[in-house]
Amino acid sequence: HWQKSTDNNENATTTKSEWLNDDTNCCCVIDSGYSFTHVVPTHRGGAMTKAIRRLDIGGKVLTNLLKEAVTYRQWNMMDEYHIVNDAKEQLSFVSDKFDSEMKQAHVTRKGLRWFDREYLLPDFVSSSRGTVRLPAPLQRKREMEKMEEMKLELERKKKEEEENKVSDEEDEGNDQQIDDDAAEAAVDMDVDENAKKKKNPDSKRQKKEKGKKKAKKRSKKRKHDSKQNDDDDEVDMSDGEDSDEESDEQRLKRLKVMRDEERKRREREERERQALAMSVERFAIPEVLFRPLDIGMNCGGIVEAIVESINACDDIYRAAMYNNVLLVGGNATIPGFRERVESELRKLAPTNYPVRVYLPDDPVSFAWEGAVQFSQQDGFQKQFSIDRVSWEAMKKAGKDQSGIWGERMNNIVRK
Repeated sequence: HWQKSTDNNENATTTKSEWLNDDTNCCCVIDSGYSFTHVVPTHRGGAMTKAIRRLDIGGKVLTNLLKEAVTYRQWNMMDEYHIVNDAKEQLSFVSDKFDSEMKQAHVTRKGLRWFDREYLLPDFVSSSRGTVRLPAPLQRKREMEKMEEMKLELERKKKEEEENKVSDEEDEGNDQQIDDDAAEAAVDMDVDENAKKKKNPDSKRQKKEKGKKKAKKRSKKRKHDSKQNDDDDEVDMSDGEDSDEESDEQRLKRLKVMRDEERKRREREERERQALAMSVERFAIPEVLFRPLDIGMNCGGIVEAIVESINACDDIYRAAMYNNVLLVGGNATIPGFRERVESELRKLAPTNYPVRVYLPDDPVSFAWEGAVQFSQQDGFQKQFSIDRVSWEAMKKAGKDQSGIWGERMNNIVRK
């Protein structure tokens, strides 16, 4: 299933053909789930039991650590496991520059760090899950940055307009010269026309008669329009006295006022909601997966467990294991987890071994989907299942569970 699904994954560090052409049949599976993190090297679908390693850190440990941190600094959340777990899932990430980020946090005021966020607690009336927002100082900072960008954009446009204006003035100067030449030509034409009019005096009497006719028509039209306006005013007055309905303009104004009031009410409620301020906890809590010593556990992190597990395999499998590392489990969904594993594993692996880390589209259900495909193979039920009568007979014979399944699992387990 792992090899068949690689073509649907955009986060994989290699292409589809490279994964499918891998004939080693080796895969190092890292399952970081709720209670533990297991490293399981496999070959031809079977686990190499002597190389399996377990790290006693999972999602539950991370949530409990976040509960303690939040309770110590802000609200008492020791009895709110599900809320804190939701905050962890929405806000946590793995940093590839942990030490530098912690140093930067010491010199930057809280609320202005780029990773500062606020987790709004659910009220279980209008919402049953918390939401995330920027703290007020960071909101103001980003608004100021946007305003500065807008100012720079306006200055740039203003400069372009000035340049265009200068070029337009030059074009207008050329156009003015053309207009002056045209005006001189027009004056010459007028002089010629006046000379013609003096020669034809009858044209003046004809123009006077035409002007008198036009004046009579205009006076008649004004009388007709004034009469029509008087009739329309009477109709409008009578309609206004009997109508109580609001106009379209009034209705639009009323709706706009209602929308503004509703928006202000929601903003006020949003500000009044209880919120958890999340800062360095966002990446300091997941860091425990890579540095368990931070919480007093005397063991290596997840990358050291991978290296130890691969070194426990036979020499012929090691290069293939480094080349095919698969991440599954809920902790694999933390942003930056795959990149951090790959970068640190590259530092510890032999230089002549290629390192590839693959993250499926859905790491949580990926192992289950593989188990479903495995159970659908021909002969699975006959080979890997026992009917109830045989089970009870074996139990009566004194065999324990490991003894019953021992013979049946030998064909898939590679010791």
